[in-house]
Amino acid sequence: MNRTRIVIAGLALFATACSSGVTDGDAKPVTTSETQTTTSSSSSGDGALVGLKPCELVTGTEASGLGLGSPEPRRAAGADTCEWESNDSGGLTVALNTTIGAESLNYKTSNKTPLKVGKYDGFIARPKEDSGLCDVVISVTDSSSVQVVANADVANRNSAKACELAQKSADFVAAKLP
Repeated sequence: MNRTRIVIAGLALFATACSSGVTDGDAKPVTTSETQTTTSSSSSGDGALVGLKPCELVTGTEASGLGLGSPEPRRAAGADTCEWESNDSGGLTVALNTTIGAESLNYKTSNKTPLKVGKYDGFIARPKEDSGLCDVVISVTDSSSVQVVANADVANRNSAKACELAQKSADFVAAKLP
C-alpha cells in the first residue's frame, strides 16, 4: 500500500515537472514528464549525469538513518529514478534529469526558494497548498538536474516533514554528483 502511494506521488510530481517552454520564475515541485523544452541545450543534454544510478546516490546506511527501506530502481517518463519507502508511510524518489535543467522544470504551483546543496545551486519547492510533498532540485548544469522528492505523512499533509527529508537526502545525493 505504501509503495503504491510513493509511486503515484512520485509519478504525479514527475509528470508535471517539465514545461514545454520558458517558466515564469515560479517553480512547482514535481518529478516526471516526457515533455522537454525546445531549446537545444535542454534536449541534447551535456552528459554530466550519464552513467549515474539514482539508487547509488543514497547509501543503505544513509537511507536507514533517514528511516527509509531498500531502494527500488524505476524508469519514469524517460528518467532514471529510484524510490525508497519510509517506515512511517512516506517515501523518497530521486530522479536524474540528464537532458532537463532545473530552470526548465515547471514548479508553478509551488513556492520556490533558492538553496545551496553541497557545491550546487538549486531550490526547494514547497507546494502552495500543504500536501505532504516537497522537492529539492539540484542544478547540475544548465541542461541537467536532479530532483529529490519526498513525501511524509501524506495523510496528515505534513510538507514540513517532507521538506526536512528532501533536504537531508539532497545533501547525500549532492555529495556523490560529479
